[in-house]
Amino acid sequence: MESGYIKDYKDGIPLYERLGKNVSESIQILLDSSNIKMLSVIYRVKEVESFVEKIERKGYEHPNEVEDVCGVRIICYYQKDVNRIIEILEKEFDVHESVNKQENLKYDQFGYRSHHVMASIKKDWEKTPNFKGLSVLRCEIQVRTVLMHAWAEIEHNLAYKNEAQTPEQFRRKLYRISAKLEEADEQFEDLKKESEEYRRELHNRKSDFYKDAELNIDSLQAFMDSNFPKRKKDIESTGVLLNELISHNISLSDLAEAWIKVKPHFSKIENDYWQTGPFKAWAQAGIARAVLDLTNLQYRNRRKMSPHITKIEQLEKRYLQ
Repeated sequence: MESGYIKDYKDGIPLYERLGKNVSESIQILLDSSNIKMLSVIYRVKEVESFVEKIERKGYEHPNEVEDVCGVRIICYYQKDVNRIIEILEKEFDVHESVNKQENLKYDQFGYRSHHVMASIKKDWEKTPNFKGLSVLRCEIQVRTVLMHAWAEIEHNLAYKNEAQTPEQFRRKLYRISAKLEEADEQFEDLKKESEEYRRELHNRKSDFYKDAELNIDSLQAFMDSNFPKRKKDIESTGVLLNELISHNISLSDLAEAWIKVKPHFSKIENDYWQTGPFKAWAQAGIARAVLDLTNLQYRNRRKMSPHITKIEQLEKRYLQ
């Protein structure tokens, strides 16, 4: 017969599952609204065996001492985003403890880097049905970068969690790997800042910067931001468009000249094109493609989109010839 606290734990698992699901979904919404990109937001509830093992290993006198029954993990791309996410968590949740594991490492130590927040939902959240009854529960929220996560996963696989557990002949190598990953996190952060500054410089330059600008994803995005500022922007779509331009040997200057030709008629062209379609307007990359379809026969023919091309040919005759 299982002990009483194990039965109680099993009975409470659905409640913790609801907590994890709703907290992770809420965090996703909060980060999206703050324009913080992340690799993933996931949750887990401790399995019974893991719960019992922790009680025995830690020597807890009461099962309630296990606070990380529900865990949420946020994996982002940059160290700066870790700090921003922590600020959001501290604002939106009741935070009981916040620990930066990296601060516990001395300069000559290797080990786990992550930020852990012990939190519960605010009482007001219980006004919505999906959070009802959950404010009395706590969850541990881990925030780490992709590289921090890579270290944690490999460390777990090797079972070398700290120097005391590591054979001496491997310590130096692990220290070097840990230092390289930490340095890589910093360098990716620097690269992100430099990239953002480069994009700002392009955007702030005179409007004809494209005449001597190298064609790359930043210059192409800057061109579209400058000329189609109110249209939907998606960097992945910009990357696909960039590959098309390169493969068709189209320069940024070529695209700009095509836009100059189409721009006076663009509003009418777009209205005519979409009058029978499911959408009403092109996104940024869509405008660029339409402009090239209208002005560059080679690009248009290689695209091989018959219904679209038929419309484009009609619009070209109507407005540009």
